[in-house]
Amino acid sequence: MPARRPIASFFLVVLFLCSWHLDHGTNANTMSRAASVASLVDRGTLDITPLHELTGDKALVEGRYYSDKAPLPTFVVLPFHWALVRAGLVHPGEHGTLTYGLLRLGGFLCGSLPLAVLITLAWTELRRSRRPLPLNAALLAALPLLGSFFFVYSGSFYNHLPGALFAVLGARCMQRDRPLEAGLWGSAAFLCESVALLLPVVWAVRAALAWRWKAVGAIAIGVLPGLIGAALYNLAVTGDPLVFPNAFAANYTPMHHQYGFGTWQPRAFPGLLVSDYRGLLFYMPALVVALWTLPRLGARGLLRDPYVLPALLTIAAFLTHATWWGGWTYGPRYLMAAAALLFFAMLPLLQDRPLERWSLAGLSAFGLVCAVAAKSTVGYSLPTEVPHPLFTRVFPAVARGEWSMAQWPVLLGLPPVIACLLFLVALVVGLVLLVRIDRSVAHAPVPLP
Repeated sequence: MPARRPIASFFLVVLFLCSWHLDHGTNANTMSRAASVASLVDRGTLDITPLHELTGDKALVEGRYYSDKAPLPTFVVLPFHWALVRAGLVHPGEHGTLTYGLLRLGGFLCGSLPLAVLITLAWTELRRSRRPLPLNAALLAALPLLGSFFFVYSGSFYNHLPGALFAVLGARCMQRDRPLEAGLWGSAAFLCESVALLLPVVWAVRAALAWRWKAVGAIAIGVLPGLIGAALYNLAVTGDPLVFPNAFAANYTPMHHQYGFGTWQPRAFPGLLVSDYRGLLFYMPALVVALWTLPRLGARGLLRDPYVLPALLTIAAFLTHATWWGGWTYGPRYLMAAAALLFFAMLPLLQDRPLERWSLAGLSAFGLVCAVAAKSTVGYSLPTEVPHPLFTRVFPAVARGEWSMAQWPVLLGLPPVIACLLFLVALVVGLVLLVRIDRSVAHAPVPLP
């Protein structure tokens, strides 16, 4: 098998699993981005005033409405949607080219693809290490992420998965002493979610403390395109290059003050970290293993690691956020980049021990059951006011047979229940294929830079 072929095969299998569900729900968050894309294609403007009643996530600036979302996911989808419209493959409706198809396109490009890349990247990292692992490398890469809130957001037009991918790529470059590339990836993460600017700042400060001034300069140069892009976008929407659109959020007044950060939120600590409401360790249970593996780095190692410190600071920032719960969501969606960083920091520290083998297998299996149950029914639409959403919304929906319509076999005419059963088969077959691909390169390193 050619050297690159296993990587491509692995990626395509994962992408197939991550693309089974393509979200076309009219969620305020996804509709806000889709409205920007459609407005740019249909009318050549970021102004979504004609469409603003379709979403609650919007900025009101001088009587005009705009999306209050970070710009990069919008501009990733824009050329693809434009090309489809120009090719006559999109049929405008009541809201122009803002269609279910646009939502699904955004879900594939900003949900399915980033998660597939993250899982494939994790696998290549594990294959590179050439050391005994607690589980097969393919399962160790796939199960913790599929068995988490990451998988529930795959196929949805959100910003969190691309932001998480760019954060990991940036930290990986810092680990390999490629500060310019790290700055560029950090720049891309910042254009997905503004709090990600923490990452290159932390990397630059760490380099400065080590008197590595060339690295500091390289990071700064890498971040510059993102800063310029954000300034131009802000200028077009708010009229001020330093003021982000969410400072004008029409329906979330806490965002008007320090973008919602900096307030004491005692409930956020259990709520965002451990609870079955929005707890990180509950909705990505494999990260429980990080509680005893990350300390193997030692105090200095934790501070120097390009993954861990930015992740912890991001979590700390959202523990002070006025809307820390993230609205209607499955798990702590604001912490997705931090979770990805901690996961990738944990991977090289795993040892072939029974505790880690059974912990990872059991926790990932629990997370996978929960994620598949949600993905097959209500998705991430778990109300803010429901304290135990998994047990009062997701599992009851499974018991009632309220299966998701957002599956590509349903678009072909199959009943949702049949599509769900087929997905379970596809999931099992897909995992078996991933293991077979991994074993096919058991004696050959995967040649990635």
